Parts: sequence; C-alpha cells; structure tokens
Amino acid sequence: MRSLFLLAALLAAAPALADDAAPAKPTVQSCLHTRSIQQAQAGHDQHWYVRMRDGSWWRNKMECPGLAPRRALVHNSPIGSQCRGDIVQVVDFTMGGINFGGCGLADWERVDGPPAKAAKKAD
Repeated sequence: MRSLFLLAALLAAAPALADDAAPAKPTVQSCLHTRSIQQAQAGHDQHWYVRMRDGSWWRNKMECPGLAPRRALVHNSPIGSQCRGDIVQVVDFTMGGINFGGCGLADWERVDGPPAKAAKKAD
C-alpha cells in the first residue's frame, strides 16, 4: 500500500517536474536586437561576430568580401534589430571612413566565440 501511495505521488508530480526543464536556446536566428549587442567584430574568417549582453556569441556568415578585422559594419534599422536580408555597409574608420561596399546579412548562428587568429607560417 505504501509503495502504491509513493507511485501515485510521483506520477502526480511528474508534470510539475517536467515544466522545470529549461527550454533549449535556438542555435540559429534570423534577427538579433541591436541594443542587446555588447561587442561586435569582424573575424579573420571574414564573418561578423557579436557578443550579446548575456555573454552568448553569434556569427553571421554573410558573403562579404570587403569584411576584414578592424573594419566595421554600419547598419541602419528602424526596428532596432539586425535581421537576415538587411543591407550593411563595410567601413574602415582607421582609414578615414573608406566604404568597402554593402553586404546582406544572413542568419545568425550561435557559436562559442570568434576564431583565434591563425599563426603565421615561417618561410
């Protein structure tokens, strides 16, 4: 009888225990809120990386030949988000604001962070 009561109590508690599980964070998103971005940088792999205020890193794998380290993306959005299909301008402010052209953003993919710079090979 005691084991039957224990089994009934566990079955009754199962839905409440299942609700405590945290939902999985998405690994791909079409938009990121601009005000949640804490840091942004071009990677050595010609992709754009952003770190969000929650510490997560996201990569945009857009096709953008002008993107390189020390260059910035200039983005203008009336909705306050950076979304797939938005056009951004690649600008190098260290060279007086030279514009290297526009690119379209792709989906945002969650990553561990930007890649480390590859070591130079000795000749």
